[in-house]
Amino acid sequence: MHVVVNRIRLKSPIGDEVFALAQRDIPPRAAEIGGLEAFYFLRVGDDELVVVIVGDSEEAIDRMRAEIGNDWMRENVMPLAAAPPDRMVGVAAVSFERS
Repeated sequence: MHVVVNRIRLKSPIGDEVFALAQRDIPPRAAEIGGLEAFYFLRVGDDELVVVIVGDSEEAIDRMRAEIGNDWMRENVMPLAAAPPDRMVGVAAVSFERS
């Protein structure tokens, strides 16, 4: 399992409308990417957003970024960012999922 965590520090809060737009726009497009298992937008207070993307391969993660993430984030989130995202990419060494 491959995981990407993007930590984005914000200069101003993200409004609920951006999260509603993300919920509307991203899941149907993400469902078309084979191997993409999950993604989460985490509101970590008014000044921080964390985006987590989980895939069965690095290729699935790269497709999410190339086909959806880059443009969507540039249009809807990055204008509110205080700095470029802190991006961490790795392979899950230990995990647990309740089925």
